Amino acid sequence: MGSLIAIPQQNGWRLAVADDFASAPDVMRAALMLADSKCVPFRRSRHAATFLLRSPSGRQDADLFVKHFDPPAGWERLKSWFRRTRLSRTERITIALRAAGFSVPPILLHGLHRESRREVIVTARAEGDGPILALRGLDGSIEAKRAVLCALGTEVGRLHGAGFIHGDLTPFNIRIVVDEPPRFAFIDNERTRRNAVIARRRRRLRNLVQLGRFALPGITRSDRMRVFRAYEATLHRCHSHSLERKAAAMLRRRTQRDLNS
Repeated sequence: MGSLIAIPQQNGWRLAVADDFASAPDVMRAALMLADSKCVPFRRSRHAATFLLRSPSGRQDADLFVKHFDPPAGWERLKSWFRRTRLSRTERITIALRAAGFSVPPILLHGLHRESRREVIVTARAEGDGPILALRGLDGSIEAKRAVLCALGTEVGRLHGAGFIHGDLTPFNIRIVVDEPPRFAFIDNERTRRNAVIARRRRRLRNLVQLGRFALPGITRSDRMRVFRAYEATLHRCHSHSLERKAAAMLRRRTQRDLNS
């Protein structure tokens, strides 16, 4: 992925685009208009709405994800005065992840609205499916499912070993290509960070809890432990009962907090 280039403002938006996206003004306009439209988001979080912009060609690999961020408020607004913008942080971490050999969808456009302070990021659609669809496509093969889960643990271990901590490592932010070997892509990286050395233990545990917190059809506790053990084998070259117990305890607390909220 090359550097993004700035283009003239459009309707109050300061934009930077990739070379191969600059020649598609109609797509750019459609992406910017989504935030003000009545379209139902593909996904809504506390701070952003994500839209799926389907390609007229019908090809999934030509679809785009458009993420509109709400204006910063409160403490986040204050912090925004003293650090790089979310857009520049996301661009930098995307470049770093790809340079380290991880599959991450390239950024095609990012922009900041001058008056409202809203932000937008447009990325290509990552190859593969979410865990539910990917595992469902294995036709009930236990061995194939275990191979994919172990490979997932290995990939997350490799991510942490390179010093990266994903901002929200839920199953919804992972794409899987069932192949030999399986391949993975990490999406929604605007809160992903990198440390100079191996990622800190507490933050690594937090990622593992995010990964194991959601109930997925056909995924048992034993399956989750396979992910943990493959992760440990990659990161520590050995099995750590201490790490497994701490991750399980954090997961129980997080689940209980969800039930009480």
